[in-house]
Amino acid sequence: MKRKLMIIGAGREQVPAIINARKLGYETVVTDINKHAPGFAYADYAEVVSTADFDGNLKVAKQYQIDGIMTLGSEVAVPIVAKIARMLGLPGMSEDTALKATNKNAMRAAFKAFAVPSPVSEPVNTLAEAEKFANQYGYPLVIKPSNSSGQRGVEKVVDWPSLCQCFDEAIKYSTDGHAIVETFYAGPEINVTAAVVTGQVTILSLSNRITAASPHFGIAVEHVFPPDISAEQAGAVEAASVLAIRAIGLENGIAYPQVVVGEDGPQVIEIAARIPGGFMREVGLYRSGIDMIDVAIQLAMGCAFSLADHAAIEPVPALSVRFMTELDYPVTDRPVVEIEGIDDAKSANGILSVDIHAEAGRMLPSLHSSAARFGAIIAKGKDRDEARNNSRLAMSKINIGFVDA
Repeated sequence: MKRKLMIIGAGREQVPAIINARKLGYETVVTDINKHAPGFAYADYAEVVSTADFDGNLKVAKQYQIDGIMTLGSEVAVPIVAKIARMLGLPGMSEDTALKATNKNAMRAAFKAFAVPSPVSEPVNTLAEAEKFANQYGYPLVIKPSNSSGQRGVEKVVDWPSLCQCFDEAIKYSTDGHAIVETFYAGPEINVTAAVVTGQVTILSLSNRITAASPHFGIAVEHVFPPDISAEQAGAVEAASVLAIRAIGLENGIAYPQVVVGEDGPQVIEIAARIPGGFMREVGLYRSGIDMIDVAIQLAMGCAFSLADHAAIEPVPALSVRFMTELDYPVTDRPVVEIEGIDDAKSANGILSVDIHAEAGRMLPSLHSSAARFGAIIAKGKDRDEARNNSRLAMSKINIGFVDA
């Protein structure tokens, strides 16, 4: 009998994991709250259960007698995966590591214990506590939910009125009633992907995380490698990332540190212990040649392997992942009528993929979080400038028409 891998989540970003797991010879047991989730079409067994439902997912795991469990792109599922793995005696990260990787206050406490360079921060659950922090450290500062993702409720705060407004938003998106407030640290944002196998950290990619201008704080509109930093700065980013991985106690898995390189060197803003969404799997793949999805699957199944076993493609010299948002097509009050030029974009110079999930008859989403990005173009080039130019030119070929006003 084939061994069974359970994957929590069956959205678009989980589909590659379901496909890859079956290619590796495993049966897949997949859960999602959406009975029409696209991943269900590729799974051996599908159950309608929310990614946030521990009891429901545990019941499914026992029912199918799974041999391994994982998630990707879903922050809320990480602690659930860890707890189920512990209860069933399966490979996986500890629940302590899962907490430190998903709760930003627990994460920062771990960073402090390991002297990981990061902004000064405090947990807060009242506006008075946030005000006290602001009075001590001044503006600007950043406030976030303690345990959310996708940039929901994350804001840069410049004065007292905006603190009042943003505090309520941060608390709204937190599930534990706490927010985190931190000093703002300026500089280029660097995304890091890494594979951790029996404690050995291998950096897969460093890339610039280019974000939208205010009021869309922190939402990435493009990923680019190689990053626009010096070799010395890149080395310091890697060292800080490894220290952050050690701080949360990750021994096996995929790590996703986010780092800012400022006047005082790199500071780690946060770290995830899962395969990130937003096409960061592709960034790691095209930079290193290694598919982190295959690595995560084999780790979840307790297999011994070498990273070289999962070298899937030849790396490219430079890459641009350019997201499509309302900033490119600023009409969000009328439905889409047609989308033209996709084939022209796909055939443009250096294009690796064009992914669009806008649909005729629906309106484009307002850019309130990363989930509002409705497409992405991935382009390669001989250097970062050529890669960025190729993705920009491909996007210019795509025309979205709207219902007349």
